[in-house]
Order: sequence, then C-alpha cells, then structure tokens
Amino acid sequence: MQALLLIPGGGGQFHFGETGLDDSSDLLHSDTLFSALANIYEYALSGAEVFIDLVESRRLSFSSGLYALLKQGELSLLFVPKPVVTYSKTDDRKLHKSLKYFSLGVFEEFRKSFDPLKHESGLDLSMYSSIDNEFLCLAEELAGMPDELKNHSFRRFTTSPKVKVHTTFEDNDRLYHETTIQFNSFFVDGVKYEGAYCVLFDADALTTEERQEFLAAVRIMADEGVGGQRSSGKGQFREVREVTIALPFSEDASRYLGISVLSPASNDEFESLERYELFVRGGGSLGWRGTGEKHRKQARLIREGAVMSRNITGRVVDLSPDAETGSIKRNGINFAIPI
Repeated sequence: MQALLLIPGGGGQFHFGETGLDDSSDLLHSDTLFSALANIYEYALSGAEVFIDLVESRRLSFSSGLYALLKQGELSLLFVPKPVVTYSKTDDRKLHKSLKYFSLGVFEEFRKSFDPLKHESGLDLSMYSSIDNEFLCLAEELAGMPDELKNHSFRRFTTSPKVKVHTTFEDNDRLYHETTIQFNSFFVDGVKYEGAYCVLFDADALTTEERQEFLAAVRIMADEGVGGQRSSGKGQFREVREVTIALPFSEDASRYLGISVLSPASNDEFESLERYELFVRGGGSLGWRGTGEKHRKQARLIREGAVMSRNITGRVVDLSPDAETGSIKRNGINFAIPI
C-alpha cells in the first residue's frame, strides 16, 4: 500500500487540539490533515474545492497519521490503533488501559486470535514486549533496540506554562498550560532511532497531474506546518518520503479496522459499526473574538480503532454556521484495513 512518511526534525513538537490548549490529540487525525491540505490547495494550488471533491468522490482517500519508528532513516516499525474489542486473556487491566497501539506483527497475531462473532480477542497483551507501555511489539521486532527506546518512548507529551498577554478587551494577563507532542531521537552505537507519522493513502484513481499536485500539497504542508501553534515553529516536518507498506489483505475479510476518523453516511453504515469510540469535533468561535452566530457546529465522530463488519464509505461533515453553509468541513471518510 502507498504511504507517506512525515518525518519531524529532532525534538519536533505538534499540538492537535482536542478539548483545549491544555490537551492534545495523540494522532494526526485524518480530519486535521484534510483541513491543512484544503487550506494549502486554496492559497497555493488549484483551490480547496478541487481537493474536497477528490476526497468526497473517493478518488483520493487517506488514513490518519499513524506512528512509525525509523532506524537509520528507514521504516522499522509501523503501529496501528489497538482495536476496540474485548481482550479475554488479559488480566492486567492497567496494562490494557495504557496500551494504545499494535505493531503490524502484533496486529497479525490479533487477526489470528480474533473472534468476530463475540468481538473478542484471545491475545494476551502481557505476553508481548512494549515501548513505554503504549506501543505493543513482538519480542523479535524489538531485538537489538536500545533500552532508552524501550523505557522512554520515541514520542512524549510535554506541558508548558504560557501567558496570554492582555488586550484592550481583557484587563489581565492569563496563565495557561499548553500540551504538545514531542518526537525524540536516540543515537546508540552510531545508529539513529526516531519517530515519525505515516499516512497510508489510495490515489490510484487520480491522474498523474492530480497525484503530483496532492504530493506537492503535502510537501508544502511539511514546511507550513499542521495543527496549532505553527507561528511558534510547531507542526513542521523535516522530510516527506513516499514508501510502500505490505499490509495483510483478504478479499473475503469479515471485519475491518478503521485507521481514520469516521462519520457514517447513513443509518445502514452506522449499523455496520460493531465496536467504536466517539469523540467531539468542531465547536469554538470563528475569529479571535467570535459571536454567538459565528460558532462552528459540533459533530460526534468515530475514533481510529473502530471495528466494522464491512468497509463503509463515510462522509465529509459540514460544521459551518447556518449563515455560512459549506465554509467549514471535517473529513469523516473511512479508511480501513481488513482484520
């Protein structure tokens, strides 16, 4: 499958709004990526509507930014979200709660042990190795990896105090805390290990020119940044690289794992979702002062890691204020891999 490695610079930081500045989404969600690329198409390329049409027509689809571990600049491990199912053989509830991602090797073991009728996996999570109790791996996948990596993840959350300087509309300075995701790199015996985001995409239906424009937009985004606090240098990538990833594939798969944000397009699609988690996207005022009539609408979307009985389509959601229909959209198109 086609994929893009988005490689941050050393110590690169990102802020993806979840509920406020003091919190950050863990993954680079597909709807955040969609918004960033739409803006770049609008001011630098053929226009946002062109990009939105490519996505809505399903000629172009992409996953969220998944975590990847690079060794000497080459992809070593790729992680998918831990599927939202019951793990019947795992007694360590603390470990179950802290683990968030499966390596492709562990995902293959999950596929073998998964009972689609019971929505249950016989995978004993405590039998595998992990990176900082969040990224589960096969022991052989971590063979030769430095202890610094096993005990301290290649990415971490950092929270820093900030002060909002008062304006003519606010009399006092305001102390707040900002949470960001920071990528770490390690040099052990001359070998460099570093984290990155990996976006899987399907662009087979695009013309050569359309594909080139899409890749150009991603490279511009790497320089411009994605997410919040870009003016302070956050959200940028050192390099964008195309790679091919071998994923398990089955023509007759009975279940699929969502690896993007998803909004079902119909009741029928919603009923195809068997295990999932919801979260709220949108909201907030437009402009730095905003008014009651200038607030984004909110929508409940499905997080990555959902299990579904078929590979549904999803939809792009309009969160514009009533007076400005079509001006603000969130990408809820599904991108899934077979279980």
